[in-house]
Amino acid sequence: MNTLSKQSGLTLLELVLGLAIMAILLQIVLPTMAELINKQRAGSYMAQFSRHLGFARIQAANSQQPVRLCPLSGSECQSDWRTYPLVLSLINPHTDTEFVLRQIPPVFSKHQLKYNRSQLQFRRDGSLNALENGTFYYCPQPTFNWHYTLVLNQAGRNRLLFHRAPCPD
Repeated sequence: MNTLSKQSGLTLLELVLGLAIMAILLQIVLPTMAELINKQRAGSYMAQFSRHLGFARIQAANSQQPVRLCPLSGSECQSDWRTYPLVLSLINPHTDTEFVLRQIPPVFSKHQLKYNRSQLQFRRDGSLNALENGTFYYCPQPTFNWHYTLVLNQAGRNRLLFHRAPCPD
């Protein structure tokens, strides 16, 4: 007796429906994943930046020499905190020479880092030069509704905060 065996597998209609459902789920999940990745990237950068500022303060107090932080292009400090690497330099006031301690890479290309000065200088006691205190703003793409701030006080201490609000202009 000859019986036909039924083959198992997906029909074309089942395959198309499965792909359509996956496409809809991806459209829902991808924006959320992009925001999650950008939050992690921003949080990691700002935590690293906060540690580097603490290191600069301690280094100035331990070495009894000023430490400068600025976005450096060549040998010149720039006012664009987003594009250039941030360089920590130990300054020898007797010889006017600088020794690079650390370098922080620029922020992610679609993000911004803003500050109202072109450089910071920690004095020998770990505090900042006059009127250099302020707030760093880390702003992601304009489509995200959050940002980070890093508040730097005159004593050279910093505080990192996350805000669920658009970045201020």
